[in-house]
Amino acid sequence: MKKGDIVTVVTISGEYVGKLVSMEDAMVELKDPRMILSNPNDGSMGFAKGLAATGVENPTSAIFQQVVFVVPSNEKVANAHLEATSGLVLAK
Repeated sequence: MKKGDIVTVVTISGEYVGKLVSMEDAMVELKDPRMILSNPNDGSMGFAKGLAATGVENPTSAIFQQVVFVVPSNEKVANAHLEATSGLVLAK
């Protein structure tokens, strides 16, 4: 994984998607981070408007500590993140 890749960060508090800024000293920094929400009734997923109930809406960056793991996001999630953070609509 390299800077600018869309990655998924799993922490003890949830799952987050964003553009990788850095990964060092047990910390991961993301640009345009979004928390993943899922609906157990129908299996759908989406992005929360923020990272915490009292945090700012649509944060521009975040640093995560106590990360369980980091993996590249799948293409569908990466494209959804791009649409959510840039306003672009990608061809299906």
